[in-house]
Amino acid sequence: MKFITILLTVFTLNSCGNSKATSNMQDNTDAKQTETLSGRYLVSSLVAIDELPSDTYLSFDETTNRVSGYAGCNRFSGNYTVDGNNIAFTNIIATRMYCKETMPAEQNLISALENANTFSIANSVLTLNNAKDTLVQAAKSESTKEAQKEEYTIEYTAVTRGTFINIVVKNDSITYQKDRRTKAETRTFNAEEKDAIYAKLNAVNAKELPNLEAPSKAHQYDGAAGAILTIVKNGQTYRSQTFDHGQPNTKIEDLVSTILSMTEKQ
Repeated sequence: MKFITILLTVFTLNSCGNSKATSNMQDNTDAKQTETLSGRYLVSSLVAIDELPSDTYLSFDETTNRVSGYAGCNRFSGNYTVDGNNIAFTNIIATRMYCKETMPAEQNLISALENANTFSIANSVLTLNNAKDTLVQAAKSESTKEAQKEEYTIEYTAVTRGTFINIVVKNDSITYQKDRRTKAETRTFNAEEKDAIYAKLNAVNAKELPNLEAPSKAHQYDGAAGAILTIVKNGQTYRSQTFDHGQPNTKIEDLVSTILSMTEKQ
């Protein structure tokens, strides 16, 4: 009888232990499920970069183990693997547009991915680390809206006695007039041009546009056409100071040169 009692006690303890283990395993599974990487993350902090282009992001797809992203110029993509809280990024490739103002951020973001080896997610904030540094922090975005779907208008005008240029870029088309005596022409962008113009636009901090100083003042004595760049984005209008046509502030130089070059394409 005493032997049977001991067996029952051991069986009861084992059952309780197994129930507790099962419960712990379920808790761990639930915790792991909440740490999913899938989704789009807006980058808020990047090692060695103080000011990021707006809408710098990383996007993860756990069904294909693919990562893609954007940092103001080119779009890039690659593979990643996860083992616990370890992560490795491989085969990252990018398109090859050159963007003077945003290349450092883009290069640093790709380098950060290549050097990251651990990650964590807390309160929907992704952190990528290596043994020495926190490389990237990014908050999960609830919006699935693509950046290119944002409504925007860019207008460039340059006027003097013998010069008249008016260019209007709106989403997927460009309208331009280079002479007062001719009619305006309109054409639709191809996909590459659409990506290019949005990349240049996104590299500009529109809010500081009115405060950018012109590097030269020849337009003040009719030595050059006076040019103005206007950006309408997210319902807000931003207008530059007058600058010499062909000599914009360096912070808008890439955008202006891209717009002007697009009027040469037929």
